[in-house]
Amino acid sequence: MKAPSTKVRFENATKLLDYGFNTYSYKELGKKDDVINTISINKGAKTQVEAVLEGNAGILIKKGSDRNIEQVLNLEEIVEAPISKGQKLGEISYTLDGEILATINIIAKEDVDKIGLFSIIKKVYYSWIDLLRT
Repeated sequence: MKAPSTKVRFENATKLLDYGFNTYSYKELGKKDDVINTISINKGAKTQVEAVLEGNAGILIKKGSDRNIEQVLNLEEIVEAPISKGQKLGEISYTLDGEILATINIIAKEDVDKIGLFSIIKKVYYSWIDLLRT
C-alpha cells in the first residue's frame, strides 16, 4: 500500500473497513435442510417426500437492497419412485434486478422405495378395514 508510515496505512485500512461494514451486510437466504415444498410421488411406498435445500444460501449485499430480492423456484411437481435421499428435485435461484445472486439445489429429504405387490395388498386391506369401520 506504499503509505508513508504505518500510522497512515492503518488509518486507510480502518476507513476501508468502516466503509465496508457501514455499506454492506450479509443476507441469509436459506439454511441447509430448510423444507421448501412437498413433492407428490408416483408409484411410491409413500405418497410424498419433503424437498429441502442442499446447502446454505446467503450473500453479501448493499444494505437496503435485500428487499428487492426475488426467488425463482424450479421444482418438479410429481416424481416417479424410487427416490434416493439427496436426489435433485429442482433448484431455487435468488435474483436482484434480473441478476442471479445464488442458485441452490433442492433435494429429497429421504429415500422412497417403489411400491411393491405386498405394499399394494397392505394398502388395499387397510382401506377395506377403514371402510368397514364407518
